[in-house]
Amino acid sequence: MQTNDIQSNYRLSIMIWLISLTLMVFLIIVIGGLTRLTDSGLSMVDWRPILGSIPPLNDMQWIEIFDKYKLSPEFLYVNKNMTLEDFKYIFWWEWFHRFFARLIGVVFIVPFFYFLFKKLLNNYFYKRFSIIFTLGLFQAFIGWWMVKSGLVNDPYVSPFRLTFHLTNAVIIYSLLLWTCIEYSHQKSLRFVSFFKTHEFWIFISIIFVFITILSGGFMAGSHAGQSFNTYPLMNGKIIPDDIFLEELGFLNIFENTVTINFNHRWLATLTFIYTFSLFTYLIFNKFINLSNIIIVSVLLALTFQFTLGIMTLWSNVAIEYGSLHQTNSIILLSILLFAYFKSKLIRN
Repeated sequence: MQTNDIQSNYRLSIMIWLISLTLMVFLIIVIGGLTRLTDSGLSMVDWRPILGSIPPLNDMQWIEIFDKYKLSPEFLYVNKNMTLEDFKYIFWWEWFHRFFARLIGVVFIVPFFYFLFKKLLNNYFYKRFSIIFTLGLFQAFIGWWMVKSGLVNDPYVSPFRLTFHLTNAVIIYSLLLWTCIEYSHQKSLRFVSFFKTHEFWIFISIIFVFITILSGGFMAGSHAGQSFNTYPLMNGKIIPDDIFLEELGFLNIFENTVTINFNHRWLATLTFIYTFSLFTYLIFNKFINLSNIIIVSVLLALTFQFTLGIMTLWSNVAIEYGSLHQTNSIILLSILLFAYFKSKLIRN
């Protein structure tokens, strides 16, 4: 086999590795959302990074781990009538969530050191992967820090910690996806000032979607989505009562469920109007270099996301709509990142 063939094979291997990691992080975000929607996140009351990968293997171990859960605030105040069979359902969700996260770590580390030994990655990618690895390690600690907030006195995790956990996951996913796109194209980008290029308008859409996802984290963490199940009105009003509680002050944004719900729905509406207007205009005026396939993909994902958001509210946050809503938000973000990348490519 010639040297060029060997390099080509390694390039394909690296690409498969990058795509696999990106898909796995996408899936862990979906799994994490389902773990939250099924109220399973507090079923494991300890954190054992290595031994925690082994689930209960017999009845005695199941009883032992259930007895530990019985001491938690969630069982004492929320699930005091839960049976062992009911507990197994929520346990398996959280166990799989943690197991899959560990699996991502293995899929990242083992090939990385192999490619490092073979000297197949340049310094730019080493730096990028170092950042991703650091964020991944940090994510594990954030996850336990989040869970721990619901194991002391309050039977619910902190919305701040949950949103922090979600934010870090979305950042890791975005970095991996961007690295995938870069590696697959192997072209230079035109990194001039954002404010001097038309592509900046797409970047604004990305920021809007990212902030809306973050506000969705507070919705999930505070159960604010179950407080008002109408759209666009809230209790018959655009601006509902109790949107500002004087004793909370600035913290109304993060702790007042009325404010959290109001902010998320109108952030989502603003994001929809801005992005839909921008990409619809691009169909008729290509002031940004994008194909119609990308433009239409953004519009479809955006419209689906907005519709899912309303259906999630109307259904009192039914699991199927809530999960699809979160999943599609990451898909929308992905398409926008791809659109932004394609718009920044230097045309030779």
